[in-house]
Amino acid sequence: MNYASSERKWAMIAIGIDTGGTCTDAVIYDTDTKAILATGKTLTTKANLEIGIANVLDRLPDEWLNKAESLALSTTLATNACVENKGYRAKLLVIGARQDIIDSLRKELSEHGISDISQLIVIDARPENMFSEPYDPDWDALEKRIPELFSDCESVGVVQAYSAANGGRFELTALRLLKKRLTIPVTIAYDICKEVNFLKVCASTLLNARLMPLISEFLQAIHNVLSRRGLDIPVLIVRSDGILMSEEMARSCPVETLLCGPAASIIGGLALADAEDAVVLDMGGTTTDIAMIKGHDPVMAADGIMIGPYRTTVRGVDARAISLGGDTAVRYDSDGLYLDTVRIIPISVLADSDPSVARELNALARSERPQTRMSHEFYVLQKDISGKAGFTQQEHAICDALRNGPLIAARLAQAVGIDLYAINTKRLEQEGVVIKSGVTPTDMMVLKGDLTLFDPSAAAEALKCVSKKTGIPAEDIPDIVYEMVVRAMYVHLGAFLLHQQYPGRKSPFAPERTDALLQAFYDQARRRKGTIAGLSLRTPLPLVGIGAPIHVFLPRVAALFGTRAILSDYSHVANALGAALAQRVARLDVNVCVNSMEAATGGYYVVADCKKHLYRDLEEAIAFAKKTAEAEVIKKAVIQGLGRDPEIELTVEHTIFDNKVLLGCVVHAEARPRRRR
Repeated sequence: MNYASSERKWAMIAIGIDTGGTCTDAVIYDTDTKAILATGKTLTTKANLEIGIANVLDRLPDEWLNKAESLALSTTLATNACVENKGYRAKLLVIGARQDIIDSLRKELSEHGISDISQLIVIDARPENMFSEPYDPDWDALEKRIPELFSDCESVGVVQAYSAANGGRFELTALRLLKKRLTIPVTIAYDICKEVNFLKVCASTLLNARLMPLISEFLQAIHNVLSRRGLDIPVLIVRSDGILMSEEMARSCPVETLLCGPAASIIGGLALADAEDAVVLDMGGTTTDIAMIKGHDPVMAADGIMIGPYRTTVRGVDARAISLGGDTAVRYDSDGLYLDTVRIIPISVLADSDPSVARELNALARSERPQTRMSHEFYVLQKDISGKAGFTQQEHAICDALRNGPLIAARLAQAVGIDLYAINTKRLEQEGVVIKSGVTPTDMMVLKGDLTLFDPSAAAEALKCVSKKTGIPAEDIPDIVYEMVVRAMYVHLGAFLLHQQYPGRKSPFAPERTDALLQAFYDQARRRKGTIAGLSLRTPLPLVGIGAPIHVFLPRVAALFGTRAILSDYSHVANALGAALAQRVARLDVNVCVNSMEAATGGYYVVADCKKHLYRDLEEAIAFAKKTAEAEVIKKAVIQGLGRDPEIELTVEHTIFDNKVLLGCVVHAEARPRRRR
């Protein structure tokens, strides 16, 4: 793609912005000539997202900004929240279950991402069209208890068992009651998915609730920045499957933004690499996302995406998000250095905004006192919780102490008036109130000259502290960290390739043994000569690199797999490019079911508008399902910003058992913006 001259005649201009855990990137793209007109990259400012967004727009020419017709966003905010198990406090109202059943499912719920079942409020009910003696929840009792039940959370999700039986009527009633008594966001499962796996529905809905305030803040930050610049541009957001949706849909279904970063990176990577089959690796600050391209199309997850501890119902790319990025914490224990699974602020970045950091580290490095518990790491305040309920006295005291700037553990303990080992910031970190700053791969890149944006002084002082504790010479640590990153990337990529080769139950590799096997492959691949077993793991697929740090590590990983790395001059902003290139589509399914519950009546039924519509003839049922699907997909198209008169395509899929028995049909509806004439 060419960097086009601003003197040529204007055509259709799109802006793509990607807000990652570390950097915010932007691209201005001409959709007619397929040319990149301008790019920008700045640091993401998590404490105030507006600053990073405003900074990246400042790097783009005003003449193109003023002519843009659309602004498409991708973000890893939701993905990172899942990988790091962070997010807002939420509760899940479960209708149509019993508490003893939920208690018996503790292990299964935990495996789907719900480790604390105190987040679940359970009320009994039985929907019509499913039970011979149906009954509603005690709505009066629920309404009276709403303030008591949900006073300590920031959003609420609602799930109904067997919601398809009555079109989610219980959920809709609960939604009305909750919105009447609460001012926090509320989401219902029926708006998110039609999945039959109840555990997945619960996990997806609770996760959606946790993410609603996060995505709402992000979108508000975008609008505040655009408003100050006098820009009135329609805002769209990339979904997990690479399709654009409206901000209204993103606000109500933020779970659909999971893995939208990898989805955008695949689109951008395809445009930059033009590879028919490849593996895309997108390395950001918090995660490295791995995905597969086959026949120029991304491989989609067969049964809902998995992200962090969550098993969801979300349709999206089959991507693996791993806790490995430029901002991954480098820490130590009795065995030496290791890569932790959490993101921290690189010490070089913190020192760039606060000169006292380097001086504090210098004094600590020269100090004779024993160094303990990552004593070189700083605590940094991200959010103001003044006056907020639900936090302990110590948590408020910690935040008050950090209000004037970052502090190392010893100084924080002194300021709060507690013992060093009594500091507990786990929950503050999980909820994004406090973040730590320390040594990261980014700092190693700064020290080795592979990243020249920051002064290396603070990183050098921090390594002196690490060296005193571990006994490893400070000058050796950067190369050791580089090798750890390459090893981790190799192992995770190898696991992803094995998963693609042997999906699901076909895999001969037990998960608990795969890591050890891949570690052995890595050691053999590094040595090559002199090995006895000659083990190796190779792939003919090229590795397409996305992200700012990827150029340092991917060529080494590709060599170990016996393949090549594809890097572009625009690899560092490929996510933003992918957002600008993403298409707009609305999809919806309507089921035609065999009426097995009412043998005397027979025939088929379709649930629409919370009612069960019966038909004796299959073709009549399909015709009604098509009519319903067309009407509903138009509504969805409007919500997604496709206009009120989209182009609609309807297809029918029959489910046949043993080539004889019809189990039902699904009418698939797909709407796209009507083409310009």
